[in-house]
Amino acid sequence: MSNRATNVDPFEIIQTVDEPLFVLNESYEIVFGNRAFDTTFGVGRAEIEGKSIYSIGGGMFDLPLMKEKLELVFREKKALESFELDHVFPKAGRRTFTINASLMRRYGSASSEQMVVRFIDITEKLAAERAIRQKTQEILELSTPISKIWDEILILPLIGTLDTIRADKMIAQLLDAIRRESARYIIMDGTAVQSMDETGARNIIKATVAIKLLGAHVIMTGIKPEVAMTMVQLGIELRDIQTRATLQEGVQYALESRGYLIMHKGAIREEQQITSSRDSDRQPKSTLRLISPYREP
Repeated sequence: MSNRATNVDPFEIIQTVDEPLFVLNESYEIVFGNRAFDTTFGVGRAEIEGKSIYSIGGGMFDLPLMKEKLELVFREKKALESFELDHVFPKAGRRTFTINASLMRRYGSASSEQMVVRFIDITEKLAAERAIRQKTQEILELSTPISKIWDEILILPLIGTLDTIRADKMIAQLLDAIRRESARYIIMDGTAVQSMDETGARNIIKATVAIKLLGAHVIMTGIKPEVAMTMVQLGIELRDIQTRATLQEGVQYALESRGYLIMHKGAIREEQQITSSRDSDRQPKSTLRLISPYREP
């Protein structure tokens, strides 16, 4: 069996690493930079080795944050210092990196401490996260559709799970709509809600309290027996909140509360006939009516 020791040049290993990295000495001069570093930042080995990290690439790393973190590693002999850097680089453009800086074992004839600095590009990851947040925001807005169905009357269909994040968004949009439309009646329709947990129930109560603070009235419609049972078991009371079995009944209540009378066309014709047979000197009381077309005379 051979007793030969195999000497492995660490710089050759570093050269194979996909992420950009370089090695610094205590004078902050670059001892070595790998190919990924040269390619990413558009520099050559001859341009960087033996040069101050703060002078290469037109001073692209001459940044307060970079100096603070690198000096911290040497000063406190820290094993690892990790930080995030967002910067516009001359050739790489705007990039965001997670930078890991750590001391390395002295190699060869090195007489001072050395540091390896590794760059992990998270630019695309952050862009993807921003896109997801934006899409989530759009979904939240679509999932809380607030519609004006008549003067001073708004309707809010409750759709899906009403978690805290969505509830806060819903309340903010609803309060803004109440102010903008000078709404006095808010119909919260739970027809599409199949089940509800404690968080959802309490968020509904939180929304109704906020609505009442603006002087508007809440009408709850379409509450299913399962949801009603859950609210009872949780001890949640719908005080000062009008409830109706269906959305249609809720709309009718809101309109009647505003002073409108819903009548069928046939009923109006009958009233007109009765009125015409009365004393011509007697004027009928003026009434604003909404005509329902959904029932045959």
